[in-house]
Amino acid sequence: MQEPVIPGCFLRARAIGLMPMIDQGEKDDKIIAVCADDPEFRHYWDIKELPPHRLAEIRRFFEDYKKNENKKVDVEDFLPAEAAIEAIKYSMDLYGTYIVESLRQ
Repeated sequence: MQEPVIPGCFLRARAIGLMPMIDQGEKDDKIIAVCADDPEFRHYWDIKELPPHRLAEIRRFFEDYKKNENKKVDVEDFLPAEAAIEAIKYSMDLYGTYIVESLRQ
C-alpha cells in the first residue's frame, strides 16, 4: 500500500511470490504479496513482474533488519507465485491439524 493503514485492519492481498529465508538456522520463508486494491500493485500476479530494484529493496529490508538484531540470516532467490500458494495451503493444512488435535485434548 502506498498509503498508511490502521493496524489490525483487513486488506485484500494476492500472493505473488515466496522468499526462502533461513533465520538463525531455521526455515523462515516469507510470502511476498500485494494489496489487490492498490492501483500501483494490483496488476502484479507474479514476483518476476516486479522491477529488479523493488526485489532488491525487499531482500535488503529482511537482511538489514535481522542484522540490527544481531541475527544471521540467509535470503535465497525469489520463487514464483505458485510456490507461495503451495506454502500457504501447507500452512493452512498444518494449522487445521493443530486445531483438531488441540480440540481433542
